[in-house]
Amino acid sequence: MGCCSVRKAIGILQVLQLIATVERQVFDFLGFMWAPILGNFVHLCFVVIGLFGVTQYRSKYVITYGVWCLVWLGLNLFVISLYLEIGTVTYMDDWLSFKTNHISWFKENGIGCSTRHVNGTSNGTKKISVTSGCALEFGYVETIQAGIQCMLSILAFPLAFFLAKNLHEEDDRFDFIGGFDSQSAYEPPSKSSRLHMEPLKS
Repeated sequence: MGCCSVRKAIGILQVLQLIATVERQVFDFLGFMWAPILGNFVHLCFVVIGLFGVTQYRSKYVITYGVWCLVWLGLNLFVISLYLEIGTVTYMDDWLSFKTNHISWFKENGIGCSTRHVNGTSNGTKKISVTSGCALEFGYVETIQAGIQCMLSILAFPLAFFLAKNLHEEDDRFDFIGGFDSQSAYEPPSKSSRLHMEPLKS
């Protein structure tokens, strides 16, 4: 696989990441999910940095993007474990909204969901929403979104480092002072046989 085809593939993956992240950001804003909003914003910044590195042949930017893909993969695996309640973590701990008692927009507004609000405490200060009839539960919707991000990061990570390696090798082959002719910059021009040195006569 040539360098150009890798650049195209990683560029397509980055555009898909941008689209998926903007879609996710919209629904996180609707649900006031502050931790994912901040995470999505940082992810968008790193994808733009990576896209710049790919289009401008900057290996350091591509490496930065590749490392971020690993971090983003870990964060999305954590979100998946929250919504699927793997181990002791659960979305009910309210970590994703920074303890502001907000929950995913899809819980109350999912496809086919009917929602009713009931008081959670005796004095009625906390309301709990009960949903029923959803075609797909909100936890699975959030898990699918995080899974898509994981899949894109898994695909982008090795491509980013492969491209960065190729870009770095191309940088080493090119001599910026003398162009592609490496000896022209370091060696003085050879003496021509036609050039005759004659002493000055006064």
